[in-house]
Amino acid sequence: MTGDHDISPLTRIVARVDRTGEGQVDPELVPTNFPSIDRLFGGGFRRGDLIVLGGDDSAGSSALALAVALRSASRALILSSEMQPERIYERALAMSARVSVEHMRLGAVDEAERTRLAAAALSLRDRAPVVEMLLDGGIAAIERAVEATAGAALVIIDTLEGTLQRDHGQADALGFAVLALKRLALARQIAVLVTAHLPALDRSRADRRPRLADFGLGGAVGMHADVVLGLFREEMYEFDRGVSGAAELLVLKNRGGARNYVDLYFDARFGRFEDVAE
Repeated sequence: MTGDHDISPLTRIVARVDRTGEGQVDPELVPTNFPSIDRLFGGGFRRGDLIVLGGDDSAGSSALALAVALRSASRALILSSEMQPERIYERALAMSARVSVEHMRLGAVDEAERTRLAAAALSLRDRAPVVEMLLDGGIAAIERAVEATAGAALVIIDTLEGTLQRDHGQADALGFAVLALKRLALARQIAVLVTAHLPALDRSRADRRPRLADFGLGGAVGMHADVVLGLFREEMYEFDRGVSGAAELLVLKNRGGARNYVDLYFDARFGRFEDVAE
């Protein structure tokens, strides 16, 4: 019997197009389940892709990455160098139940909030992301975590800087990490989403929307990533223009299509991003 590996790649692509046209889910896709984002990328991120998400300090890159993990149809893996797993799950509950983290920590939740928390905990029980800490850095630790989490189509690294194992030569080390994460995505056939700071962002310029050059690292992000996203929240800079919650997700690079942007809404009470189209 002829196996799939004996079929021409071109034939497999045509067959996949036909299946998608018939309403079947493309197994190469990893939907974010943010409708506007998925529409922009033809149904979602793709296995084998490296996606880099960056924004100014406190823009919410980690919160958006967590939101994507929570919406994912399959269980995602989050490797964090920023927070302990319990705090990430706490944020996940707050986002899902629309209850502030502050109220949760103080135990100051009313009956309606308590009901929403219980419902969110039940809903997330079987699909919450696997969360592990990335304490020692290094690509080898990431590879071991991916190996141990079978079936994770989406792996989130929060943040790129957490892959460092030494303090000297940071730019070169991070540039290599970008390439290594791309190789990992290809080898494991997973989508890797990594958050990153913007070391080259000029905060004195009039328009602080992220640009590809703001990622620095000698251009490694623009060179090796398949998709580069920039998160911008106008209310961080314009406090008196009635733009509360307005957020833009800019596509700074898209190896498989055009650059564009998506309008999002950020509810600071719950650290929650929503799709304006919803």
